[in-house]
Amino acid sequence: MKRLFILFVAVLSGCSAYRLGGPKAAFHHIEVAPIRNATARTGTHAVLHGKIVEALAADPRIKIGPGDAVLEAEVTRYQRDGFTTKTGDAYTFTSYRVTFEVRCTLTVDGGKRSLFKDRVFKSTATLQVAGDPAAEELSLGAPLFGDIAAQIREAATTAW
Repeated sequence: MKRLFILFVAVLSGCSAYRLGGPKAAFHHIEVAPIRNATARTGTHAVLHGKIVEALAADPRIKIGPGDAVLEAEVTRYQRDGFTTKTGDAYTFTSYRVTFEVRCTLTVDGGKRSLFKDRVFKSTATLQVAGDPAAEELSLGAPLFGDIAAQIREAATTAW
């Protein structure tokens, strides 16, 4: 009985440091600066900004708004590469590989300390055109930026 009690106390004391949501973040409030867009693809900054705010808001350890940290991001690359699945089809593409790259900087303490600087986050998807190619390609933006936003949240909230 005494051994069982000692085991019980050991387990409880080992779990006392556990925190819901993972390790403590380096900040409590994060401001997402307006997203810049260096590509020819218009409208991407608004979608990316919404996805980043949504991803960060899902973390219970931090709040969105001015305060401890500032996240700056820029869409730096948009690329669409055509490829075909038919051997004799050299000029007509049936599928495309769409890639977005976003470069981010996360600073704390009023910009005095950088948690990461000019870090590149990337996401790629395959588009198989079935109808309107422009509309279908536009619909890829939300899932691609959702993936990039999840990568940014993971990098921003990892213990430093």
